[in-house]
This record gives sequence, structure tokens and C-alpha cells, in this order.
Amino acid sequence: MPTTRRSSLTPPSIRLTTLAALLLCNALTAGCATFKAPTWPWAKNDAVEVKQKLADEKSDDTESAVISSEFTPTEGDAGWDYFKGDNIKRRWKKMIGHGPNEPISRQAMSDGDTLFREKKYAAASAKYKVAIDRWPDSVVEEDALWQLAECWFFTDQYPKAEDCYDELVKKYANTRYLDRIAQRQFVIAQYWIALDEKNGYLTIIPNLVDRSRPLFDTRGRAIKAFDHVRINDPRGALADDSIMAQANAHFVDRQWIDADYFYGLLRNEYPDSDFLMQAHLLGLQSKLRAYQGAGYEGGVLDEAELLADQTLVQFPDQLAQDEEERVLKTRAEIAAQQARRHWSRAEFYATGKHYTSARIYYSLIARDYPKTMLAQQARDKLGILNGVDDVSDNPFPMLTRVLNPDSLKEAELDAMAESSAVIAREDSSGAAAPIR
Repeated sequence: MPTTRRSSLTPPSIRLTTLAALLLCNALTAGCATFKAPTWPWAKNDAVEVKQKLADEKSDDTESAVISSEFTPTEGDAGWDYFKGDNIKRRWKKMIGHGPNEPISRQAMSDGDTLFREKKYAAASAKYKVAIDRWPDSVVEEDALWQLAECWFFTDQYPKAEDCYDELVKKYANTRYLDRIAQRQFVIAQYWIALDEKNGYLTIIPNLVDRSRPLFDTRGRAIKAFDHVRINDPRGALADDSIMAQANAHFVDRQWIDADYFYGLLRNEYPDSDFLMQAHLLGLQSKLRAYQGAGYEGGVLDEAELLADQTLVQFPDQLAQDEEERVLKTRAEIAAQQARRHWSRAEFYATGKHYTSARIYYSLIARDYPKTMLAQQARDKLGILNGVDDVSDNPFPMLTRVLNPDSLKEAELDAMAESSAVIAREDSSGAAAPIR
């Protein structure tokens, strides 16, 4: 039986004892050297280091080490984004030690509020700018933007204030200041409109003196401010007011198409508005004045005709007597303009000896607009042209019949003209005296 060599195997207890003895001998032979406990990375408890770290966090030259979900720094920009202006600006601020720092931002916000309560708006605005710059994309920035706009508002710098209000809503769409922003922008727009109506500023002349007005185009900036009220808070209390004010401004400037658009926008989007009836009445006038004559597109006349009928039906008890008479007069004028359009076309075809087409338009006048002054003249024309054939422009009629046997379209036109002529002859509604 083989003999086991136990001397070659050292038990764990003997190895640990030997290691401890060696360490003790090394410590004793080190002379004056002092034994130090090892320093682990996760066990730093040096009070001096902790104090220095806190001091660095509050320094103006370092970024904040405060963990916050309000700000997410961008580590790097890939591709062409690296050369964007905002990214270059951010890297430059970080390089010079003015990167995001929440404690500095909050301190500047607090100092700005103190100065604002003391009505030192110029000094407060400087503090709010620091708060915005040092902690972006946060509640602090949202509050600072509002306070900065208020500083400019109370120092009569309305263009800067309006721009700042709009910037706040664009960056924080659901901001808690939304209703107050709408009020501020509406008041600013009203002020600019009143100034322009009083002084009649020219658009191309710059404003280099009055800081309460824009540099150019005071009236245009006012209309834009009204638009901001509606876009920023479309269901707010001042949304329909801003649309009505904007439409009225265009109406006064004789910009009928723009005025018609905004009156229509109010009618369609805000049916419960207090300005609904006025939007109908002024929209009707805008449509009628936007019409340029028989030689131009006449869709606006059809829209005006429908709007006039709608106004009479929708507001039977709210219209005053003079307003109702004005709507009826406008309705008659629309009918006269429609008849004039048909007459112009009928005369054009009659001059070219296309009598079938001429009879169609004369018949439309007699049938659809019997109370106009042209209705009786159209009947007289129908009597003269009844049975007159068109002058053919085709020099080879036999060849055309062989090469183009499909004449259904011409037959339909002839049938339509004959039926319209019959309707016009049987119409007796125009026996009364015409209203125009």
C-alpha cells in the first residue's frame, strides 16, 4: 500500500498563520514607517474632499452636479448636428465655465423676484436672463421667461415682451401662464392698432425712437399678435375676440379677401361666439366687395348668396329692422350681379352667332333672377333668337359627320337650350315691376 505524502500539502489555517507572520515581520523591519489601512474607491469619507466637492458645485466655473430630471445634457452631436449654431454655442459656454448649473439659476431667479417686487425691472431682467441661461429646459426657465416678459411689459418694451411671451408658449405649450399670456398679447395688439389708426404709420419707415412700437409695420405686428392669441390658445376666452379684431382690421384696410377669411373662420370654428351675427353681416359685405365684376371668377357671389339666406334664417329675431333691410338689399344686389354675369356671357355668344349657347344664358336669367331689370330683356332676346340656327364654323360638314359621328354632346346642348327657353316662356313670376 503506497504511503501518502502529507508534508507536501499545507492546510489553510497554516497558510494564513504564515502570511500574518510575514506581514508582522515586514512591519517591524520597516523601522519608523507607519502602517496605513488601504483606501478603497467606494469608501471616501474624507471631510476635506466632501467640502471641496460642494464648493465646486456652487462655483460659477463648473457645471452643476445636482441630479435633476428637468435637464438632460447632450453628450455628443453626430454628423452635421455638430456644426449647428445651438450646439456650438452650448460647447462654447461649457468650455468657458458657463454651462448648466441649477443652484446658480435658482439663486438668480430668487434675486430677480426680489428686484421685481421692488419694481426694479431692468435689474430683475438681467437676473432672469441668467436663470434662463444656466438651467434650460426646466421649470426654472419657464418661470424666468414669464418674469422676463413681464419686466419688458412693465417697462413699455412691448415688441420684446410679445416675442418673449410667444417664445414661452412655443417652448412650453401647456404652460400655466397661457391664459395670462393671451391677455397680454391681446392688449399689446389693441394698443398697436390704436396707435396706427391715430398716426397712420408708414410700413417702410423704421421706428428708431419709440420702444413701445415695433421697428417696422406696427399694424402688421398687431395683426400678428392677434394671430398668436388664437394659435397659442385656440379654446381660450380671447380666441374669438382676436379673430374678430383681426378680421375688422383687414376690413378697415379694405382687404376684403382676408377679412372674409377670418369672418368665415369665426363662423365655422366658434358658433357660440358673441360676435357670430356681426361675423355674418360683415362677412356678407366682405364677399360682395371682394367680387371684381363679370369678367372674373364668380364663386364668391354664390357664397354671398348662401350667406345672406343663412343670415336671414339664423337671426330672425336678433336682426334690427335696418340690418334686415340691409341684408335684403344686399341679397337683391347679389342677384343683379349674378344676372349681369349671365347676360355678359349670353351677349358674347350672341355676337359670335352661337345662338344656342346664348339662349341657355338668357334662359337662366329669366328663370333664376326674374325680379331683376335684365329678366325682361332676356325674355325679349329669347323671343328674337327663338328658332335661329347657329352659324357653322365647320367648312367641311359632310367630312366631319363621317370622321366624327358622335354628336351626342351637341344634341344635349340643344335639348338644354330648348327646355330652358320653354321654362322662360312659361315663367310669369317676373310680371311685377323689377326691384332694380
